[in-house]
Amino acid sequence: MVRFANHPTPLQLNRLLNDAGSTRDLLELHRQHGPACDGHNRSMCWVKLRQSRDCAWLRSNGGELLFALRDQTHTQAGTLNPRGVASTTHALATLDLKGRAWECLWTALELRALACVDQLNPQELANIAWALVKASRPALALFDAIAVEAARRVREFNPQELANTAWAFATAGVAAPALFDAMVAEAARRVREFNPQNLANTAWAFATACVAAPALFDAIGRESAGRVREFNPQNLANTAWAFATAGVAAPALFDAMAAEAARRVREFKPQELANTAWAFATAGVAAPALFDAIGRESAGRVREFNPQNLANTAWAFATAGVAAPALFDAMAAEAARRVRDFKPQELANTAWAFATAGVAAPALFNAMAAEAARRVREFKPQELANTAWAFATAGVAAPALFDAIGRESAGRVREFNPQNLANTAWAFATAGVAAPVLFDAMAAEAAWRVRDFKPQELANTAWAFATAGVAAPALFDAIGRKSAGRVREFNPQDLANTAWAFATAGVAAPALFEAIAVEAARRVREFNPQSLANTE
Repeated sequence: MVRFANHPTPLQLNRLLNDAGSTRDLLELHRQHGPACDGHNRSMCWVKLRQSRDCAWLRSNGGELLFALRDQTHTQAGTLNPRGVASTTHALATLDLKGRAWECLWTALELRALACVDQLNPQELANIAWALVKASRPALALFDAIAVEAARRVREFNPQELANTAWAFATAGVAAPALFDAMVAEAARRVREFNPQNLANTAWAFATACVAAPALFDAIGRESAGRVREFNPQNLANTAWAFATAGVAAPALFDAMAAEAARRVREFKPQELANTAWAFATAGVAAPALFDAIGRESAGRVREFNPQNLANTAWAFATAGVAAPALFDAMAAEAARRVRDFKPQELANTAWAFATAGVAAPALFNAMAAEAARRVREFKPQELANTAWAFATAGVAAPALFDAIGRESAGRVREFNPQNLANTAWAFATAGVAAPVLFDAMAAEAAWRVRDFKPQELANTAWAFATAGVAAPALFDAIGRKSAGRVREFNPQDLANTAWAFATAGVAAPALFEAIAVEAARRVREFNPQSLANTE
Protein backbone atom coordinates (compact mmCIF):
# COMPACT_ATOMS: atom_id res chain seq x y z
CA MET A 1 0.00 0.00 0.00
CA VAL A 2 1.32 3.45 -0.92
CA ARG A 3 2.39 5.59 2.04
CA PHE A 4 2.13 9.39 2.15
CA ALA A 5 3.96 11.85 4.40
CA ASN A 6 0.69 13.76 4.61
CA HIS A 7 -2.83 12.78 3.68
CA PRO A 8 -3.23 12.32 -0.08
CA THR A 9 -5.41 14.67 -2.09
CA PRO A 10 -8.98 13.59 -2.95
CA LEU A 11 -7.84 12.88 -6.53
CA GLN A 12 -5.02 10.66 -5.26
CA LEU A 13 -7.43 8.94 -2.89
CA ASN A 14 -9.79 8.18 -5.76
CA ARG A 15 -7.01 6.35 -7.58
CA LEU A 16 -6.04 4.44 -4.45
CA LEU A 17 -9.62 3.45 -3.71
CA ASN A 18 -10.18 2.38 -7.30
CA ASP A 19 -7.02 0.21 -7.21
CA ALA A 20 -7.72 -1.39 -3.80
CA GLY A 21 -7.24 -5.14 -4.27
CA SER A 22 -9.47 -6.37 -1.46
CA THR A 23 -12.13 -5.30 1.01
CA ARG A 24 -9.54 -5.25 3.77
CA ASP A 25 -7.30 -2.94 1.70
CA LEU A 26 -10.27 -0.63 1.14
CA LEU A 27 -11.09 -0.49 4.85
CA GLU A 28 -7.42 0.12 5.71
CA LEU A 29 -7.25 3.01 3.23
CA HIS A 30 -10.27 4.58 4.83
CA ARG A 31 -8.88 4.03 8.33
CA GLN A 32 -5.67 5.83 7.40
CA HIS A 33 -7.09 8.63 5.28
CA GLY A 34 -10.77 8.92 6.24
CA PRO A 35 -10.52 12.54 7.44
CA ALA A 36 -9.05 13.58 4.06
CA CYS A 37 -11.89 11.98 2.03
CA ASP A 38 -14.36 14.21 0.27
CA GLY A 39 -17.92 13.21 -0.63
CA HIS A 40 -16.85 11.66 -3.92
CA ASN A 41 -14.21 9.52 -2.16
CA ARG A 42 -16.76 8.24 0.35
CA SER A 43 -19.28 7.45 -2.38
CA MET A 44 -16.58 5.47 -4.16
CA CYS A 45 -15.88 3.58 -0.92
CA TRP A 46 -19.54 2.59 -0.69
CA VAL A 47 -19.69 1.53 -4.34
CA LYS A 48 -16.59 -0.63 -3.99
CA LEU A 49 -17.94 -2.20 -0.79
CA ARG A 50 -21.27 -2.92 -2.51
CA GLN A 51 -19.38 -4.81 -5.21
CA SER A 52 -17.39 -6.79 -2.66
CA ARG A 53 -17.74 -10.52 -2.15
CA ASP A 54 -17.47 -9.92 1.60
CA CYS A 55 -20.96 -8.47 2.13
CA ALA A 56 -21.85 -10.98 4.86
CA TRP A 57 -18.65 -10.16 6.76
CA LEU A 58 -19.24 -6.40 6.37
CA ARG A 59 -22.77 -6.57 7.77
CA SER A 60 -21.78 -8.77 10.74
CA ASN A 61 -22.37 -7.30 14.21
CA GLY A 62 -24.66 -4.65 12.76
CA GLY A 63 -22.00 -3.45 10.31
CA GLU A 64 -19.61 -2.22 13.00
CA LEU A 65 -16.63 -2.47 10.62
CA LEU A 66 -18.22 0.40 8.69
CA PHE A 67 -19.15 2.68 11.59
CA ALA A 68 -16.29 5.12 10.93
CA LEU A 69 -17.29 5.41 7.25
CA ARG A 70 -20.93 5.71 8.33
CA ASP A 71 -20.21 8.60 10.70
CA GLN A 72 -18.06 10.53 8.23
CA THR A 73 -20.64 10.01 5.45
CA HIS A 74 -23.36 11.25 7.78
CA THR A 75 -21.35 14.41 8.49
CA GLN A 76 -21.01 15.17 4.77
CA ALA A 77 -24.42 13.87 3.60
CA GLY A 78 -25.77 17.38 3.03
CA THR A 79 -23.00 18.12 0.52
CA LEU A 80 -23.17 14.92 -1.54
CA ASN A 81 -23.88 15.40 -5.22
CA PRO A 82 -26.88 13.59 -6.77
CA ARG A 83 -24.76 10.70 -8.00
CA GLY A 84 -23.15 10.32 -4.58
CA VAL A 85 -26.52 10.24 -2.83
CA ALA A 86 -27.84 7.58 -5.20
CA SER A 87 -24.74 5.36 -5.11
CA THR A 88 -24.43 5.54 -1.32
CA THR A 89 -28.11 4.78 -0.78
CA HIS A 90 -27.96 1.90 -3.23
CA ALA A 91 -24.86 0.50 -1.49
CA LEU A 92 -26.42 0.64 1.98
CA ALA A 93 -29.45 -1.27 0.72
CA THR A 94 -27.35 -3.85 -1.12
CA LEU A 95 -25.24 -4.42 1.99
CA ASP A 96 -28.47 -4.67 4.04
CA LEU A 97 -27.32 -2.04 6.53
CA LYS A 98 -30.35 -0.86 8.45
CA GLY A 99 -31.78 -0.64 11.95
CA ARG A 100 -31.10 1.78 14.78
CA ALA A 101 -27.34 1.96 14.16
CA TRP A 102 -27.96 3.22 10.61
CA GLU A 103 -31.05 5.35 11.14
CA CYS A 104 -29.25 8.70 11.23
CA LEU A 105 -27.40 8.06 7.97
CA TRP A 106 -30.50 6.83 6.18
CA THR A 107 -32.45 9.89 7.32
CA ALA A 108 -29.69 12.24 6.22
CA LEU A 109 -29.45 10.59 2.79
CA GLU A 110 -33.22 10.73 2.32
CA LEU A 111 -33.26 14.46 3.15
CA ARG A 112 -30.41 15.08 0.71
CA ALA A 113 -32.13 13.05 -2.02
CA LEU A 114 -35.33 15.03 -1.45
CA ALA A 115 -33.42 18.29 -1.81
CA CYS A 116 -31.79 17.31 -5.13
CA VAL A 117 -34.49 15.04 -6.62
CA ASP A 118 -34.85 17.23 -9.71
CA GLN A 119 -31.13 16.72 -10.46
CA LEU A 120 -31.22 12.92 -10.30
CA ASN A 121 -31.05 11.05 -13.59
CA PRO A 122 -33.48 8.18 -14.33
CA GLN A 123 -31.08 5.47 -13.13
CA GLU A 124 -30.51 7.34 -9.87
CA LEU A 125 -34.24 7.83 -9.32
CA ALA A 126 -34.86 4.11 -9.93
CA ASN A 127 -31.94 3.05 -7.73
CA ILE A 128 -33.02 5.21 -4.80
CA ALA A 129 -36.60 3.92 -5.04
CA TRP A 130 -35.25 0.35 -5.12
CA ALA A 131 -33.00 1.04 -2.11
CA LEU A 132 -35.83 2.48 -0.02
CA VAL A 133 -37.85 -0.68 -0.60
CA LYS A 134 -34.93 -3.01 0.08
CA ALA A 135 -34.22 -1.25 3.38
CA SER A 136 -37.94 -1.03 4.33
CA ARG A 137 -37.76 2.76 4.60
CA PRO A 138 -41.12 4.54 5.14
CA ALA A 139 -39.94 7.62 3.22
CA LEU A 140 -43.28 8.75 1.80
CA ALA A 141 -42.17 12.31 1.05
CA LEU A 142 -39.22 11.05 -0.97
CA PHE A 143 -41.34 8.45 -2.75
CA ASP A 144 -43.84 11.17 -3.68
CA ALA A 145 -41.05 13.42 -4.98
CA ILE A 146 -39.54 10.58 -7.03
CA ALA A 147 -42.99 9.79 -8.45
CA VAL A 148 -43.51 13.38 -9.60
CA GLU A 149 -40.05 13.61 -11.13
CA ALA A 150 -40.20 10.18 -12.78
CA ALA A 151 -43.65 10.86 -14.27
CA ARG A 152 -42.39 14.16 -15.71
CA ARG A 153 -39.34 12.57 -17.32
CA VAL A 154 -40.63 9.05 -18.08
CA ARG A 155 -39.48 9.24 -21.72
CA GLU A 156 -35.86 9.42 -20.55
CA PHE A 157 -36.12 6.08 -18.70
CA ASN A 158 -34.75 2.92 -20.28
CA PRO A 159 -36.73 -0.35 -19.96
CA GLN A 160 -34.88 -1.55 -16.87
CA GLU A 161 -35.38 1.80 -15.12
CA LEU A 162 -39.10 1.72 -15.94
CA ALA A 163 -39.43 -1.86 -14.66
CA ASN A 164 -37.40 -1.22 -11.50
CA THR A 165 -39.31 1.95 -10.65
CA ALA A 166 -42.67 0.23 -11.12
CA TRP A 167 -41.44 -2.70 -9.02
CA ALA A 168 -40.29 -0.39 -6.22
CA PHE A 169 -43.55 1.56 -5.95
CA ALA A 170 -45.65 -1.61 -6.13
CA THR A 171 -43.58 -3.39 -3.50
CA ALA A 172 -43.63 -0.36 -1.19
CA GLY A 173 -47.41 -0.11 -1.57
CA VAL A 174 -47.13 3.60 -2.43
CA ALA A 175 -50.02 4.91 -4.53
CA ALA A 176 -48.68 6.93 -7.45
CA PRO A 177 -51.45 7.05 -10.05
CA ALA A 178 -49.85 9.76 -12.21
CA LEU A 179 -46.58 7.85 -12.33
CA PHE A 180 -48.23 4.53 -13.18
CA ASP A 181 -50.32 6.22 -15.89
CA ALA A 182 -47.17 7.71 -17.42
CA MET A 183 -45.36 4.37 -17.26
CA VAL A 184 -48.28 2.55 -18.90
CA ALA A 185 -48.06 4.62 -22.06
CA GLU A 186 -44.27 4.57 -22.21
CA ALA A 187 -43.82 0.87 -21.47
CA ALA A 188 -46.56 -0.19 -23.91
CA ARG A 189 -44.94 1.92 -26.64
CA ARG A 190 -41.48 0.44 -26.11
CA VAL A 191 -42.30 -3.11 -25.04
CA ARG A 192 -40.11 -4.64 -27.76
CA GLU A 193 -37.04 -3.14 -26.06
CA PHE A 194 -37.79 -4.97 -22.79
CA ASN A 195 -35.87 -8.08 -21.83
CA PRO A 196 -37.76 -11.00 -20.21
CA GLN A 197 -37.07 -9.84 -16.66
CA ASN A 198 -38.26 -6.30 -17.47
CA LEU A 199 -41.45 -7.71 -19.00
CA ALA A 200 -42.12 -9.98 -16.00
CA ASN A 201 -41.31 -7.33 -13.39
CA THR A 202 -43.46 -4.70 -15.08
CA ALA A 203 -46.45 -7.03 -15.29
CA TRP A 204 -45.89 -8.10 -11.67
CA ALA A 205 -45.71 -4.48 -10.51
CA PHE A 206 -48.95 -3.37 -12.17
CA ALA A 207 -50.79 -6.46 -10.90
CA THR A 208 -49.45 -5.97 -7.37
CA ALA A 209 -50.35 -2.27 -7.37
CA CYS A 210 -53.86 -3.15 -8.64
CA VAL A 211 -53.48 -0.70 -11.51
CA ALA A 212 -55.75 -1.49 -14.46
CA ALA A 213 -53.66 -1.21 -17.60
CA PRO A 214 -55.29 -3.25 -20.37
CA ALA A 215 -53.19 -1.74 -23.17
CA LEU A 216 -49.97 -2.49 -21.30
CA PHE A 217 -50.95 -6.05 -20.39
CA ASP A 218 -52.01 -6.63 -23.99
CA ALA A 219 -48.63 -5.40 -25.23
CA ILE A 220 -46.69 -7.44 -22.65
CA GLY A 221 -48.82 -10.50 -23.40
CA ARG A 222 -48.19 -10.32 -27.14
CA GLU A 223 -44.48 -9.67 -26.72
CA SER A 224 -43.98 -12.36 -24.09
CA ALA A 225 -45.90 -15.07 -25.92
CA GLY A 226 -43.36 -15.06 -28.72
CA ARG A 227 -40.35 -15.01 -26.41
CA VAL A 228 -41.14 -17.50 -23.63
CA ARG A 229 -38.04 -19.53 -24.47
CA GLU A 230 -35.95 -16.56 -23.27
CA PHE A 231 -37.75 -16.47 -19.90
CA ASN A 232 -36.20 -18.12 -16.85
CA PRO A 233 -38.49 -20.00 -14.43
CA GLN A 234 -38.94 -16.98 -12.17
CA ASN A 235 -39.93 -14.79 -15.13
CA LEU A 236 -42.47 -17.42 -16.25
CA ALA A 237 -43.96 -17.80 -12.77
CA ASN A 238 -44.14 -14.05 -12.14
CA THR A 239 -45.72 -13.34 -15.51
CA ALA A 240 -48.33 -16.03 -15.03
CA TRP A 241 -49.03 -14.75 -11.49
CA ALA A 242 -49.37 -11.17 -12.75
CA PHE A 243 -51.85 -11.92 -15.53
CA ALA A 244 -53.92 -14.16 -13.24
CA THR A 245 -53.94 -11.59 -10.43
CA ALA A 246 -54.87 -8.78 -12.81
CA GLY A 247 -57.65 -10.91 -14.27
CA VAL A 248 -56.34 -10.43 -17.81
CA ALA A 249 -57.27 -13.12 -20.33
CA ALA A 250 -54.28 -13.90 -22.53
CA PRO A 251 -54.88 -17.35 -24.04
CA ALA A 252 -51.92 -17.28 -26.44
CA LEU A 253 -49.57 -16.27 -23.63
CA PHE A 254 -50.90 -18.87 -21.18
CA ASP A 255 -50.65 -21.59 -23.83
CA ALA A 256 -47.05 -20.64 -24.59
CA MET A 257 -46.14 -20.47 -20.90
CA ALA A 258 -47.81 -23.81 -20.20
CA ALA A 259 -45.78 -25.55 -22.88
CA GLU A 260 -42.51 -23.91 -21.82
CA ALA A 261 -43.00 -24.45 -18.10
CA ALA A 262 -43.97 -28.10 -18.58
CA ARG A 263 -40.81 -28.65 -20.64
CA ARG A 264 -38.51 -27.05 -18.04
CA VAL A 265 -40.34 -27.92 -14.82
CA ARG A 266 -37.22 -29.45 -13.25
CA GLU A 267 -35.55 -26.03 -13.25
CA PHE A 268 -38.33 -24.46 -11.15
CA LYS A 269 -37.89 -23.70 -7.46
CA PRO A 270 -40.72 -24.67 -5.08
CA GLN A 271 -42.19 -21.16 -5.00
CA GLU A 272 -42.13 -20.98 -8.79
CA LEU A 273 -43.92 -24.34 -9.05
CA ALA A 274 -46.57 -23.24 -6.54
CA ASN A 275 -47.07 -19.78 -8.08
CA THR A 276 -47.37 -21.18 -11.59
CA ALA A 277 -49.97 -23.73 -10.53
CA TRP A 278 -51.83 -21.02 -8.56
CA ALA A 279 -51.82 -18.69 -11.56
CA PHE A 280 -53.24 -21.21 -14.03
CA ALA A 281 -55.92 -22.29 -11.54
CA THR A 282 -56.87 -18.69 -10.74
CA ALA A 283 -57.02 -17.78 -14.43
CA GLY A 284 -59.19 -20.82 -15.10
CA VAL A 285 -56.83 -22.04 -17.84
CA ALA A 286 -56.92 -25.78 -18.48
CA ALA A 287 -53.36 -26.99 -18.87
CA PRO A 288 -53.37 -30.74 -18.17
CA ALA A 289 -49.82 -31.37 -19.34
CA LEU A 290 -48.51 -28.55 -17.18
CA PHE A 291 -50.42 -29.66 -14.07
CA ASP A 292 -49.24 -33.21 -14.66
CA ALA A 293 -45.62 -32.04 -14.87
CA ILE A 294 -45.92 -29.80 -11.81
CA GLY A 295 -47.65 -32.60 -9.88
CA ARG A 296 -44.92 -35.13 -10.61
CA GLU A 297 -42.10 -32.68 -9.90
CA SER A 298 -43.67 -31.35 -6.70
CA ALA A 299 -44.53 -34.75 -5.26
CA GLY A 300 -40.86 -35.65 -5.06
CA ARG A 301 -39.80 -32.31 -3.59
CA VAL A 302 -42.42 -31.46 -0.98
CA ARG A 303 -39.77 -31.27 1.74
CA GLU A 304 -38.35 -28.20 -0.03
CA PHE A 305 -41.76 -26.45 0.00
CA ASN A 306 -42.57 -23.93 2.72
CA PRO A 307 -46.11 -23.90 4.21
CA GLN A 308 -47.34 -21.22 1.79
CA ASN A 309 -46.05 -23.21 -1.19
CA LEU A 310 -47.79 -26.35 0.10
CA ALA A 311 -51.07 -24.52 0.72
CA ASN A 312 -51.02 -22.72 -2.64
CA THR A 313 -50.20 -25.89 -4.56
CA ALA A 314 -52.98 -27.83 -2.86
CA TRP A 315 -55.40 -24.94 -3.49
CA ALA A 316 -54.41 -24.75 -7.16
CA PHE A 317 -54.88 -28.46 -7.90
CA ALA A 318 -58.21 -28.52 -6.04
CA THR A 319 -59.46 -25.38 -7.81
CA ALA A 320 -58.39 -26.67 -11.22
CA GLY A 321 -60.07 -30.00 -10.50
CA VAL A 322 -56.90 -31.94 -11.25
CA ALA A 323 -56.62 -35.37 -9.63
CA ALA A 324 -53.07 -35.88 -8.39
CA PRO A 325 -53.21 -38.59 -5.71
CA ALA A 326 -49.43 -38.99 -5.34
CA LEU A 327 -49.01 -35.25 -4.91
CA PHE A 328 -51.86 -34.91 -2.39
CA ASP A 329 -50.52 -37.87 -0.39
CA ALA A 330 -47.05 -36.33 -0.30
CA MET A 331 -48.42 -32.92 0.69
CA ALA A 332 -50.64 -34.43 3.38
CA ALA A 333 -47.73 -36.19 5.04
CA GLU A 334 -45.50 -33.10 4.86
CA ALA A 335 -48.16 -30.66 6.03
CA ALA A 336 -49.14 -32.88 8.96
CA ARG A 337 -45.50 -33.06 10.02
CA ARG A 338 -45.05 -29.26 9.92
CA VAL A 339 -48.55 -28.05 10.79
CA ARG A 340 -47.26 -25.77 13.57
CA ASP A 341 -45.39 -23.72 10.96
CA PHE A 342 -48.61 -22.91 9.06
CA LYS A 343 -50.28 -19.52 9.35
CA PRO A 344 -54.08 -19.44 9.79
CA GLN A 345 -54.67 -18.69 6.09
CA GLU A 346 -52.42 -21.59 5.10
CA LEU A 347 -54.26 -23.95 7.45
CA ALA A 348 -57.64 -22.82 6.11
CA ASN A 349 -56.58 -23.04 2.46
CA THR A 350 -55.03 -26.47 2.92
CA ALA A 351 -58.14 -27.81 4.63
CA TRP A 352 -60.33 -26.26 1.92
CA ALA A 353 -58.18 -27.81 -0.82
CA PHE A 354 -58.22 -31.36 0.55
CA ALA A 355 -61.96 -31.16 1.20
CA THR A 356 -62.69 -29.76 -2.27
CA ALA A 357 -60.48 -32.37 -3.94
CA GLY A 358 -62.22 -35.11 -1.94
CA VAL A 359 -58.92 -36.47 -0.67
CA ALA A 360 -59.11 -38.41 2.60
CA ALA A 361 -56.19 -37.41 4.79
CA PRO A 362 -57.15 -38.31 8.37
CA ALA A 363 -53.73 -37.63 9.91
CA LEU A 364 -53.56 -34.22 8.27
CA PHE A 365 -57.10 -33.24 9.27
CA ASN A 366 -56.47 -34.36 12.85
CA ALA A 367 -53.27 -32.31 13.01
CA MET A 368 -54.99 -29.27 11.50
CA ALA A 369 -57.95 -29.60 13.86
CA ALA A 370 -55.71 -29.50 16.93
CA GLU A 371 -53.62 -26.62 15.59
CA ALA A 372 -56.57 -24.53 14.40
CA ALA A 373 -58.45 -25.00 17.67
CA ARG A 374 -55.38 -23.87 19.62
CA ARG A 375 -54.93 -20.70 17.52
CA VAL A 376 -58.52 -19.90 16.59
CA ARG A 377 -58.24 -16.30 17.82
CA GLU A 378 -55.67 -15.58 15.12
CA PHE A 379 -58.11 -16.56 12.34
CA LYS A 380 -59.87 -13.98 10.19
CA PRO A 381 -63.60 -14.45 9.47
CA GLN A 382 -63.00 -16.05 6.05
CA GLU A 383 -60.45 -18.43 7.57
CA LEU A 384 -62.92 -19.45 10.30
CA ALA A 385 -65.67 -20.02 7.75
CA ASN A 386 -63.46 -21.89 5.28
CA THR A 387 -62.04 -24.15 7.97
CA ALA A 388 -65.50 -25.05 9.27
CA TRP A 389 -66.71 -25.61 5.69
CA ALA A 390 -63.73 -27.85 4.91
CA PHE A 391 -64.16 -30.13 7.93
CA ALA A 392 -67.90 -30.41 7.31
CA THR A 393 -67.39 -31.15 3.61
CA ALA A 394 -64.72 -33.74 4.35
CA GLY A 395 -66.99 -35.38 6.94
CA VAL A 396 -64.31 -35.13 9.61
CA ALA A 397 -65.66 -35.08 13.18
CA ALA A 398 -63.75 -32.41 15.08
CA PRO A 399 -65.87 -31.39 18.09
CA ALA A 400 -63.14 -29.40 19.82
CA LEU A 401 -62.44 -27.45 16.64
CA PHE A 402 -66.11 -26.72 15.92
CA ASP A 403 -66.57 -25.67 19.54
CA ALA A 404 -63.62 -23.25 19.27
CA ILE A 405 -64.79 -21.85 15.91
CA GLY A 406 -68.34 -21.50 17.25
CA ARG A 407 -67.26 -19.53 20.32
CA GLU A 408 -64.89 -17.33 18.34
CA SER A 409 -67.33 -16.66 15.53
CA ALA A 410 -70.31 -15.86 17.75
CA GLY A 411 -68.53 -12.81 19.12
CA ARG A 412 -67.34 -11.61 15.71
CA VAL A 413 -70.31 -12.08 13.37
CA ARG A 414 -70.29 -8.38 12.51
CA GLU A 415 -66.92 -8.92 10.81
CA PHE A 416 -68.33 -11.74 8.63
CA ASN A 417 -69.44 -11.03 5.08
CA PRO A 418 -72.59 -12.77 3.74
CA GLN A 419 -70.59 -15.65 2.21
CA ASN A 420 -68.78 -16.24 5.52
CA LEU A 421 -72.11 -16.28 7.40
CA ALA A 422 -73.76 -18.65 4.91
CA ASN A 423 -70.77 -21.00 4.78
CA THR A 424 -70.43 -21.12 8.57
CA ALA A 425 -74.13 -21.84 9.05
CA TRP A 426 -73.96 -24.53 6.33
CA ALA A 427 -70.88 -26.11 7.92
CA PHE A 428 -72.32 -26.37 11.44
CA ALA A 429 -75.63 -27.71 10.11
CA THR A 430 -73.90 -30.25 7.84
CA ALA A 431 -71.61 -31.40 10.65
CA GLY A 432 -74.58 -31.71 13.00
CA VAL A 433 -72.95 -29.49 15.61
CA ALA A 434 -75.32 -27.70 17.99
CA ALA A 435 -74.16 -24.13 18.57
CA PRO A 436 -77.16 -22.15 19.81
CA VAL A 437 -75.21 -19.00 20.67
CA LEU A 438 -73.57 -18.94 17.26
CA PHE A 439 -76.83 -19.59 15.39
CA ASP A 440 -78.61 -16.84 17.36
CA ALA A 441 -75.83 -14.38 16.55
CA MET A 442 -75.82 -15.37 12.86
CA ALA A 443 -79.61 -15.14 12.66
CA ALA A 444 -79.63 -11.58 13.95
CA GLU A 445 -76.74 -10.51 11.71
CA ALA A 446 -78.05 -12.20 8.56
CA ALA A 447 -81.58 -10.81 9.02
CA TRP A 448 -80.17 -7.30 9.35
CA ARG A 449 -77.98 -7.60 6.24
CA VAL A 450 -80.15 -9.84 4.07
CA ARG A 451 -80.08 -7.35 1.19
CA ASP A 452 -76.36 -7.99 0.76
CA PHE A 453 -76.82 -11.75 0.26
CA LYS A 454 -76.53 -13.42 -3.13
CA PRO A 455 -79.17 -16.04 -4.09
CA GLN A 456 -76.94 -18.99 -3.15
CA GLU A 457 -76.15 -17.41 0.21
CA LEU A 458 -79.87 -16.85 0.91
CA ALA A 459 -80.68 -20.46 -0.01
CA ASN A 460 -77.78 -21.97 1.94
CA THR A 461 -78.54 -19.93 5.03
CA ALA A 462 -82.21 -20.96 5.01
CA TRP A 463 -81.18 -24.59 4.39
CA ALA A 464 -78.69 -24.51 7.27
CA PHE A 465 -81.14 -23.14 9.86
CA ALA A 466 -83.82 -25.60 8.77
CA THR A 467 -81.39 -28.53 8.85
CA ALA A 468 -80.09 -27.52 12.28
CA GLY A 469 -83.67 -27.20 13.56
CA VAL A 470 -83.06 -23.64 14.77
CA ALA A 471 -86.18 -21.48 15.00
CA ALA A 472 -85.34 -18.06 13.59
CA PRO A 473 -88.63 -16.42 12.57
CA ALA A 474 -87.14 -12.95 11.94
CA LEU A 475 -84.43 -14.42 9.72
CA PHE A 476 -86.84 -16.61 7.74
CA ASP A 477 -89.18 -13.65 7.32
CA ALA A 478 -86.32 -11.49 5.99
CA ILE A 479 -85.06 -14.25 3.65
CA GLY A 480 -88.62 -14.94 2.45
CA ARG A 481 -89.33 -11.31 1.57
CA LYS A 482 -85.97 -10.82 -0.12
CA SER A 483 -86.07 -14.09 -2.07
CA ALA A 484 -89.61 -13.64 -3.36
CA GLY A 485 -88.55 -10.62 -5.35
CA ARG A 486 -85.39 -12.21 -6.73
CA VAL A 487 -86.39 -15.75 -7.72
CA ARG A 488 -85.30 -15.11 -11.32
CA GLU A 489 -81.71 -14.85 -10.07
CA PHE A 490 -81.91 -18.26 -8.33
CA ASN A 491 -80.62 -21.38 -10.05
CA PRO A 492 -82.70 -24.59 -9.77
CA GLN A 493 -80.75 -25.87 -6.75
CA ASP A 494 -81.21 -22.54 -4.93
CA LEU A 495 -84.97 -22.64 -5.64
CA ALA A 496 -85.25 -26.24 -4.45
CA ASN A 497 -83.15 -25.66 -1.31
CA THR A 498 -85.12 -22.56 -0.37
CA ALA A 499 -88.47 -24.31 -0.81
CA TRP A 500 -87.21 -27.34 1.15
CA ALA A 501 -85.90 -25.11 3.96
CA PHE A 502 -89.11 -23.14 4.46
CA ALA A 503 -91.19 -26.31 4.33
CA THR A 504 -88.90 -28.14 6.76
CA ALA A 505 -88.86 -25.20 9.16
CA GLY A 506 -92.67 -24.97 8.96
CA VAL A 507 -92.53 -21.30 7.97
CA ALA A 508 -95.56 -19.99 6.08
CA ALA A 509 -94.38 -17.76 3.23
CA PRO A 510 -97.16 -17.73 0.61
CA ALA A 511 -95.62 -14.98 -1.53
CA LEU A 512 -92.28 -16.80 -1.64
CA PHE A 513 -93.82 -20.21 -2.43
CA GLU A 514 -95.96 -18.67 -5.18
CA ALA A 515 -92.92 -16.96 -6.74
CA ILE A 516 -90.88 -20.18 -6.54
CA ALA A 517 -93.74 -22.17 -8.10
CA VAL A 518 -94.01 -19.81 -11.09
CA GLU A 519 -90.25 -19.72 -11.65
CA ALA A 520 -89.78 -23.48 -11.19
CA ALA A 521 -92.62 -24.22 -13.65
CA ARG A 522 -91.00 -21.92 -16.21
CA ARG A 523 -87.60 -23.60 -15.90
CA VAL A 524 -88.57 -27.15 -14.95
CA ARG A 525 -86.34 -28.70 -17.65
CA GLU A 526 -83.25 -27.29 -15.91
CA PHE A 527 -84.00 -29.16 -12.66
CA ASN A 528 -82.21 -32.41 -11.82
CA PRO A 529 -84.22 -35.19 -10.13
CA GLN A 530 -83.15 -34.26 -6.60
CA SER A 531 -83.99 -30.59 -7.10
CA LEU A 532 -87.40 -31.58 -8.49
CA ALA A 533 -88.03 -33.84 -5.50
CA ASN A 534 -87.01 -31.12 -3.01
CA THR A 535 -89.27 -28.57 -4.71
CA GLU A 536 -92.41 -30.74 -4.73
